[in-house]
Amino acid sequence: MTKPIWIVALLLVMAGSGTALADDDCHIPMSQWQPREAVQKMAETRGWQVSRIKIDDGCYQVRGLDETGQAFKAKIDPETLSVVKMKRKERHEGDDGPRERRQSSGPGTGGPSGTLPANKLFETGKPPKSVVK
Repeated sequence: MTKPIWIVALLLVMAGSGTALADDDCHIPMSQWQPREAVQKMAETRGWQVSRIKIDDGCYQVRGLDETGQAFKAKIDPETLSVVKMKRKERHEGDDGPRERRQSSGPGTGGPSGTLPANKLFETGKPPKSVVK
């Protein structure tokens, strides 16, 4: 009976230690941080177009477009200005993004032309009414 308890306890300890290994926080005293201007200059030398620099989890967080024009978010070590973690947003061919799609389709329309789709949901030719409570 005590063997299964020890196995479960061991598994829980091992699972908890995995999160500590994947830590991407920066633990640098503020006195050792490089200024925001240095982060901007580092980004420019990499060919990035920066849209935002903020502080997150003790690191600088940079958002913008990389040298290929792809959107990204990167965590930067505030002392060494090395990249701690980087995520790129994948864009597919023909994907205009949500902003362009919203502009081309008006509210209550079925598409850019303003016509309703041909299905039984819109038999009356009018958009459905909805009430949110």
